[in-house]
This record gives sequence, structure tokens and C-alpha cells, in this order.
Amino acid sequence: MKNIWRLFELVPRYKARLLKVVLVNSILGFAGLAIPYVFRNLLNIVVASVRTGWSATVAHKIFWSLGLMFGIYVVNAFFDYIAERLSDFLFIDVIWEIRRAVFKHLTSVSIDYYEQNRSGEILSRINTGTMDFGQWVMGLADGVLGSVLMTIFVVTFLWIKIPAVGIIMTISLPINFYWAISKVIKTKALRQEWHKHTEKGMGEMTETISQITTVRSFAQEKYKFDRYLTAIDGYRDIRLKQARVEWWTNYNRAILNSVTIVLALGVTAYGVLTGHNSVGDVALVSWYLLQIRGTINPLSRTIINTGDLETSAERLVHILNVKPTVVDAADAKPLPGIESIEFQDVSFHYPGKATDVLRGISFKLAKGQKLALVGPSGVGKTTVTKLLMRFYAPTGGEILINGQPIENFSQNSIREKVGTVMQDVALFNDTIEENLRFAKPEASAEELAAATKIAHADNIIDKLPDGLQTLVGERGIKLSGGEKQRIAIARAVLRDPQLIILDEATSSLDSESEKFVQDGLEKLMKNRTAVMIAHRLSTIQKADQILVLDNGKIVERGTHRDLVKNQQLYARFLSLQTTTT
Repeated sequence: MKNIWRLFELVPRYKARLLKVVLVNSILGFAGLAIPYVFRNLLNIVVASVRTGWSATVAHKIFWSLGLMFGIYVVNAFFDYIAERLSDFLFIDVIWEIRRAVFKHLTSVSIDYYEQNRSGEILSRINTGTMDFGQWVMGLADGVLGSVLMTIFVVTFLWIKIPAVGIIMTISLPINFYWAISKVIKTKALRQEWHKHTEKGMGEMTETISQITTVRSFAQEKYKFDRYLTAIDGYRDIRLKQARVEWWTNYNRAILNSVTIVLALGVTAYGVLTGHNSVGDVALVSWYLLQIRGTINPLSRTIINTGDLETSAERLVHILNVKPTVVDAADAKPLPGIESIEFQDVSFHYPGKATDVLRGISFKLAKGQKLALVGPSGVGKTTVTKLLMRFYAPTGGEILINGQPIENFSQNSIREKVGTVMQDVALFNDTIEENLRFAKPEASAEELAAATKIAHADNIIDKLPDGLQTLVGERGIKLSGGEKQRIAIARAVLRDPQLIILDEATSSLDSESEKFVQDGLEKLMKNRTAVMIAHRLSTIQKADQILVLDNGKIVERGTHRDLVKNQQLYARFLSLQTTTT
């Protein structure tokens, strides 16, 4: 229950509302106790009047018994309505509150968590955990609490009125709940495996949907389907094993409950024949037994659902317990502006990796200067920018901004000064305007127009039927590579950053698109500090400083002219590209 309680801690202000539900269900429990008792008295009056005949006194008693029963039903209906309202609002609000808390937490988790876990598996844990918890709370509020209270009231009353029946129920009920708890314990490992298979399957499905164009381009629908089947392999067998335990438990409970009913009615009938009970007592016990039988299954189901919830809550709590690997210092201050950037003997390896991807990287970049990073794939160029944006912390060395350790400044204040244009442009499935406003939500129409013009995106937008209101699709699938790049540049212009990070921004474009994009990038970088990653060396020849990386180290540094003269790795890259061109 510790994981369920952990979720309850996310909704502290709803505990008082649960108490209200308990009070309402207490009234419903008393009503459930009262109605059969009034019916017992009514039946005894009718049986007695068979011998004495009809009279005004009998009519008066019957009238008041029926009136009392009607009144109890009306009160019961009213509080049932209140209970339903309370439980529905509680379910909706609890789901909303938990998802709000989980989403807020996810936005604070460091980037490395998302690079190590598939988004589909994360979403599966969140959806399953929050829905299971919400439905469990709703079940408690909507009937379960009332059933528990009514069962306690009924058994207590039977102990007073017909002790033998009370004893039978006191023996039967614990056995019922013991079997339910035993089922939960026996199937715990199965539930954990089931959730793992479900999450893996959801991860595969989400990834396939998000990359459906690539899947179809390679005609690999069957391949991805087979991978999905592999991910969920064993799901059916696990669920059947779990179901078999439940079937056997339900069968045993059904036999036990049948024996309980027969014994209780037999004892009560014997009491009628010996003069200890009335005919109405038989009806009373029958009604109470039917009520309790109707509550045993839901209560047992709640116990089983609690076991299911504990498993899904455990997996959701695992996400909630993930701590950011990069956090602001207690005395971190806002970064007023970027005057200089310096890497001093910086090394880094990714979490879970033993090998350094960067080793002893040192450079200094003054305000307004352009730095280019060159080298084969996988040598750590993009990692440099991730460290600069504090997605990760160096495992060795130090990064300075304005001569101070980067840790002195808050992460958000650093990123607010940065604009990025990547090779794989990340656009949201929304309108072009909303994608632009992501950089500056309060931007005016004039600012939007100016930004799109600088990026040469205005002529693209003007040709679209819906202009700025055009939906770009998932990850911008409705736009070409060049169009997405120009939108990305316009977004960066709108942000008006002090530092520009370009990561292979033109590598996948045709010559015409590259010309427009490169012109937009030059306007974007004007009078701004920039860090550029490029394979096309023609795009970085004007850089103030070029660093050539290989195996995580800087093997060359200088201007384009200096590196060409050196006739080493940079010159060889340039020669290959010139020859290819």
C-alpha cells in the first residue's frame, strides 16, 4: 500500500472530501440496515393479521410501516445521489490533480531520463497508474465504503438479534476476504510481468506511429508488427495464469457463500419452529444475506483491484521518484547576459557509459564570435552543445559563462538566452503561428511578420491556403525539410537570443533551399554569439574559430585559412567535399 499512499500524497486537499463520502455512505449503510428491518415488521403484521383478521389497527400499522419504508427509500435515494456526485467529482479531480503533478514532474526531469526510456512506455505507466488510481478512489467513494459499513452494521445486528447467524457470518466473511487477499499475493509477480509487457508493447506502438512515414518508406510494416508481437510476447499466457487463480478463488467463494446462506436460513427457520424467531426474521435474514452476498464480490474485487493498483502505482511512483541529474544550486542566480563562454579541460561520459565521449575540451568564445565544431559522427560535437545548455553536467573540468562557473546561473535563465536550429526540426502538431509563438507567446503580428521575412519563410507561408493557421502535422510532416528549417529559423529570430546553436542546420537540404536557409542563418547570427556544428565545411568558413574533434578530443583548432594550411584532418575533409562537389 506504500505506493498507493504515495499517490494519495499528491492529492492532500481531497482527503477531507473522502471523509464527506464516508459520512454519506454511513447514512446509506444505516438505510441498508433499516429497510429489511421495516420489511420484517411489516411481514410479521401481515402474518399476525391472517389469524386476527383485518382491522383499523392492522391497517394503521401497515400504513405506517409502508410510509416509513417509503421515507427510508426517499432518504436513501437522496444520499445515493449525493454520494454519486461526490464520487464522480472526486474521480475527475483526482485524475486531473495527479496528471498535473506528474506532468509538472516530467518537465523537471533531466534529459538523460528521456534518452534512456521510450516515450510510449512512460505514457503507458502514467495512463495506467492514474486511471487505476482514479477508478479505485471512485470505487471507494461510490459504494465500497457504504458496502463495508453496511456489512459491519448487518453482522453486528445479527449478533444481537440472531446470534447463531451472526456467528456463521463472522466465520464466512473473513474466509472470503482471506481468499481475495491470497489471490492478490499469488498473482503479484504475474501482474508485474503483465505491466512490463504492456509498456513494451505501447513503446513499440508509439514509436511506430511517430515514425510511420519511415516504416512505410522501407515497406517494413511486417517487421514492426513482429517487433510488437515480440514486445508483448507472453502477455496472453500471463493473463490466463492470473485468470485461472481468480476463477478458482471465485469458485471457492461461491461454494462457501452457498453453504453460508443455507446454514443461516436453516438456523433461522429452526428458530421460527422453536418459537425463538418470527416468520419476519426469515425474510430479514434472507434480505441481509442477499445484501451481504451482493457486497462480498465488490469488496473482494476491490481487494483484488487494490493489488492491481499497487502494481501500477509502483511503476508510476518509479517515475515520480526519478530525480533530476542536473539541478540548480540553492544560490543560483539569473544570467543577465552572455559576454563569454569558456570550456576548461571538460570531459564527459553519458550515464551508464564508462567511456568518455569528450576528453579535455578547452576553448573560449567571446561575445559576437562564431565557433564551429567539425569532425566525424559520434565524436562529441552535439554533446558540447548539450553541456552548454546544461542538459548534462561535465564529469570533469569546468564550464564558465562570463568567467563564472555555469552552475552559478539557473538553467532556465541560460536557456532563455539560447536559440537553436537543428537538422531534425522539432515542430508541434499545431499551426505555424503557434509553432512560432512557442519562442515568444506574446509576440505581435508585426514581430511574426518580421521574423518570417528574415528567415525567408514569408513566401512559403503566403502560398499556403491557411497561411499562419496552416497545421504542420506531427513533427511538421506536412512541410518539406527546407520549409521546416525556415520556420525554425523564424522561431529562433523571434526569440531574439544572445547565443545561437546550429546543429547540421543545412545538411539535408537541396541547393535552392540551402541558399535561402543559409541566408536566413547569416541574418540570424549577425551580431550574435554562435556555436555551429556542420559537416558541410562551406557553411562555416567565416567562423572566428574552428575546432576539429576526433575521438572526443580537439585535434585541430584555428580559422578556415589556418586549417587549410595545416593539411591535416580538416583539409582532408575539405578536399573530399570539394572532390565530391
